[in-house]
Amino acid sequence: MKKTGIGVVLFLALTALAGRAHTAEAPPPQYPGPYPVDLKVGEILRVCNTGEILCPVVHRICDDLKVVDVVDTPDGLGFRGIAPGTTLCAASGAEGPRRVFRINVR
Repeated sequence: MKKTGIGVVLFLALTALAGRAHTAEAPPPQYPGPYPVDLKVGEILRVCNTGEILCPVVHRICDDLKVVDVVDTPDGLGFRGIAPGTTLCAASGAEGPRRVFRINVR
């Protein structure tokens, strides 16, 4: 009976430690809500360099193409500020979640 009790305690302790080790290796949570970006007119956000999505980018969209233009850069997808204003743009790779950017162009 004592051996069974020790085995159960040992099993529970190892399970708890394994859960903590897994939690410690989990990636940090993403920014809650749209990722804020400030650009000047003519400036380009190189999306793949932000680390917010897995590249290469497969899907991309912007709400207002009068404020931001979607461009190709040597580093992959870019959002270029073309007129003052604010808009939402989103991008995603073949894997991983879609990321929304709130782009404010000054």
